[in-house]
Order: sequence, then C-alpha cells, then structure tokens
Amino acid sequence: MSCLLFKHPEPSRPKTRIWPVFMPFMGCPSRCVYCSQERQTGTGAKGLNKIYQAITEDIPAFFSNSNRKPLELAFFGGTFTALPMEWQLRFLSAVKKHKENGFITKIRCSTRPDFIEFDNLTKLAESGMDMIELGIQSFSAHTLKRSGRNYSPETARKACETVKKAGLSLGIQLLPGLPGSAKSEFQNDIDRTISIEPDAVRIYPCLTVKGTALEKLYNADRYKPWSLTRTEEELSFALLRLWNKKIHVIRLGVASEDGFQDNIVAGPVHPALGQLVRSKALYLFIRSRLPLLNSEVKQVVVPSKYSGEFWGHKGTLKPLYSRLNITPGNVRFSKGRQFELHY
Repeated sequence: MSCLLFKHPEPSRPKTRIWPVFMPFMGCPSRCVYCSQERQTGTGAKGLNKIYQAITEDIPAFFSNSNRKPLELAFFGGTFTALPMEWQLRFLSAVKKHKENGFITKIRCSTRPDFIEFDNLTKLAESGMDMIELGIQSFSAHTLKRSGRNYSPETARKACETVKKAGLSLGIQLLPGLPGSAKSEFQNDIDRTISIEPDAVRIYPCLTVKGTALEKLYNADRYKPWSLTRTEEELSFALLRLWNKKIHVIRLGVASEDGFQDNIVAGPVHPALGQLVRSKALYLFIRSRLPLLNSEVKQVVVPSKYSGEFWGHKGTLKPLYSRLNITPGNVRFSKGRQFELHY
C-alpha cells in the first residue's frame, strides 16, 4: 500500500486562557438590532470606577496562588476605543503592571471600526495594548444598515488597515445571518477577511435574543434566522478556507454565561457548535485529499488528539465518511502527529 501523509489544516498557535473584562455597552454610540450584552455576559452595567477597581484587586488575588498560569486579558462587550482616552490609558496602566510582573501576557480589546484613529491607537500600543478586535460583523452596506451598525464597508476596511499600521495585531469579528444578508454574503465576507490577512477571526452566528430589536423583527416575520444545518455548512467551509490561509479562528459561536440559553428566542443554537463546525471542516479537508490518491482508501490513521472530533458530534459524520470508503473498520488512532491515508 502507498500512503499520503498530512497534518491537520488548522494553523498551530499557543493556547492561552483569557481573563475577560466585560464592559457591556461602554462607549457604544447606539444599540445594534441583535445586541443584548447584559443577557449574553450575565453582567449588568457597571461604572468605569468599579471595573477599574476589579482589575486592580481581583487579578493580584487570583495570582496569589503561585500555581496559576499567566493569562491574556481582554476588554469585551463595549466599544473600548470610544471611551474617554484618559480612561483607556488608565485601564491599560492598571493592566500593564500585571503584565510587567508576569500575570498577564497580552492585552486586547474589542471595538467598532468607526472608532479607530491612528494617533489614538499608537498611544494604546505604547501603553501595552497588543491586539484590537474589530466588530466588523459584515462587509455588506445593506446588512450593516439593516443591523443598525451605521458605518460603511469602506470604514470597516480602513479601520483594519489602521490597526495594522499602528503596529497592533488585528482581530476581525464576523456575525453571519444578520437581517438583510444575501445568500452568498457570508462567503464574500470571508473573501474580504482573507484579503485583509488578520491575525485572528471570531465567528458568531446571529442569535435572536429576548429584549432586542431583532426579536421584534422575528416576531413580525420580518427576519428569518439561519438554521443549524446552514450554519454548520457555511461555517465549516469558511473555517477551512481560513485555515488554508493560516488565519487563526479563535472562536466559533457565542460564549454564553449562565442563563443566556434561556434568553435565546431563535437561531442556530447547539451545545457543541464549535465541535460540529471543526469536525465538518476536517471532513472537507480530508475529502479534498482523496483526488491525490491513485486508488480508494484502504486505511486511515488519525492522531489521537483529534479522536473526539473526527467522526463528528455523536458520530454524525460517519455516513459522509462511509461514502469515501472510510468506516470505523478501517480507521485507527495513533500517538503520531500526522494523518495517514493508505491506498
């Protein structure tokens, strides 16, 4: 038998835990139709002073245990760069102390592309900021308008360029399934994302949450959310495309806190969405390798690291693999790092 060797298509990256600092709606100029930060994060509105105090007190307390490993710190939930500059610098000054003593390895924030200015970004970079994650959501003018984002695709593109020009790492957040989005729009968004070459991407399929304007549109039959099937298909194809370009995808699906599931009215909800998508992307990659073989597959060797996702969530991909002549009978798992297709 001959053998084709290859590694998992996902680009390697160091895995670090995040210390999230939630700032619901802080700095946001308006509320987007889909947004309900307090339900998603389980955190209500807080004053800037309380958030600052929590940073200065909670991090040293957490690391009083010498066995704790360093973390990245991320300001999530608001529009960080829309806060008064003195507060942005004050937060960074507080975190930078923890960075200098080894508790924090990197600092990142999420913000909107219409609150990006080069001079301000250079100040943030000098004060310890490492990455800016831009909530692009979509590069479609129509979808951005329907979703209440109130900026143009050109603004989004220029913001990405400005972040990179300031010497900061760039993260792009996409929100497929927004109201007004066309059938091929998400893959077009992936095209644009790939052309920008960000350091990282997060993909959050749109969910309809209680108390949002999107819930009203849904109840009035003016908005139809993506099905779970479409979400799996679209995201797995997009994920493989990003992997093939060596772009890190650091999140698939919303990270919800306690009680968030009870507030979801509609949308592609699944407790293992990330696994569903990753497994399907791996299947698509393996299928793309088969034309390189001179005959049908005789045996497949899979690194044990991927044993939990190879067959898909609860074995859902077994029927698809069987069409490729890949069955539990000719698959084995090994301690190696490479996949092997024997033919």
